[in-house]
Amino acid sequence: MDGTPAPSGPEGRVRAVVSALAEVGPEGLTPAQRVAAVSALEALKGAAAAAQARLTAAAVVDREALGEDSRSVRADLALARRCSPTLADQHAGVARALVEELPCTMAALTRGEISERRATIVVRETACLSLEHRGEVDRRLASVIGGLGDKALAAAARRAGAALDAESLAARHRRAVASRRVSVRPAADGMAWLSVLGPMKDVIGAHLALICEEGRRHVIDPDLPAGEWEAAAATARADTRGKGAWLADRALELLSGRAPGRPQPVEVSLVMTDRVLLPAAFGGDAPADDCASIPGWGPVPGAEARAAVSDGLGEPDAFVWLRRLFTDPTGRDLVALDSRRRRFHGGLRRFLELRDPTCRIPWCDAPAAQTDHLRRAADGGATSAVNGAGLCQRHNLVKEDTGWHVRAESGGAGPQGIRITTPTGSTYDSTAPPLLGEGWSPRWLDDLDPPDDSGDPDVPTDDGVPDVAFFDDARAA
Repeated sequence: MDGTPAPSGPEGRVRAVVSALAEVGPEGLTPAQRVAAVSALEALKGAAAAAQARLTAAAVVDREALGEDSRSVRADLALARRCSPTLADQHAGVARALVEELPCTMAALTRGEISERRATIVVRETACLSLEHRGEVDRRLASVIGGLGDKALAAAARRAGAALDAESLAARHRRAVASRRVSVRPAADGMAWLSVLGPMKDVIGAHLALICEEGRRHVIDPDLPAGEWEAAAATARADTRGKGAWLADRALELLSGRAPGRPQPVEVSLVMTDRVLLPAAFGGDAPADDCASIPGWGPVPGAEARAAVSDGLGEPDAFVWLRRLFTDPTGRDLVALDSRRRRFHGGLRRFLELRDPTCRIPWCDAPAAQTDHLRRAADGGATSAVNGAGLCQRHNLVKEDTGWHVRAESGGAGPQGIRITTPTGSTYDSTAPPLLGEGWSPRWLDDLDPPDDSGDPDVPTDDGVPDVAFFDDARAA
């Protein structure tokens, strides 16, 4: 025992249930009993979600009654639920709607008849209705809500709302049109999703235009001269791309305005070891850990990273820079870097962007859009890598609210760690991820020693301060 008293009250009872669930297993049960247990556990998840909703709604209402910014309590709840603050906002909104406006849906969730996901669907599909009409939709769905799937439930809620207030449906459609946008998000294996949200007729029309063009790509004009016809046929035969690949290539070509294969005028940071970049210099064979990393996106194969560099070098109008990064002997962490400036600029800012590609607050996957002091400069905090962190804009503001304390726990030797204490007294720890991404482990070749560049006299300075983390090599194009 560590001497910590066991939690009491509702928390203690809930944790006792969590402990009891560890003893639930398939041994000695018939197939029917196992299925029945799965059903009971599904009901338990719904009941747990209902309890979370009641507690969440009360926490938000109490904080607002005190005249405080609900942003702080929502950030606290995000850490408690181990999710991003954006998702915590959704949880808080759903909780208040269920507790205050949708009693029948809340009752079904409490009984475990529906999941949190389906309760959220009812909240979402009735959000545009008045309080009176929302309550009526809730009552109309009460008898069927437990037997409908996700799509059927969403359709039923929309239809019931439209029958009560057709104008709200029209207003919702107008707001949807105003929210049209283009977004990009990372995908697995070095890919990314480019999404266009727009009016259905326009999006379908654009997609149909691409489909029609793809259908003509192997059609050759019979009126072409013989020589041109044969060349066109040879080009068509050489194009072995599938339909999906061709559509994607053509869409990106049209959007970027550049021909296939031409370099794109964007900056992509590829972080890799010298062994991955130059395997020939280390015996010719690729290392066992032959992969690079794009900070904030994930790993890519070493061969693909080398090809990206060599392709850029081969283009006359491409700009490629190689920047050497110095790490600790394990290769896990960048070395520390200090600055005399009040703000994080230059090499120090690049240092933090590489070390903290995403927000350092646990479970927040938002890009680290801002770099800031953990201990405020006004309180004597240094403008240094140890006292700096990459944060999303929201958490950078939240940490300044009353009751929030964020401080550096370690630095220098080993990864930088920070400790977050919320207004309710809960504490959470965050450790800087490995330079090459989580899941990486150091593997030094037996016949090579880790590089020691700590005494390199050629490392330039930034405003008179030694910059031991970065230097830019000459343009390699």
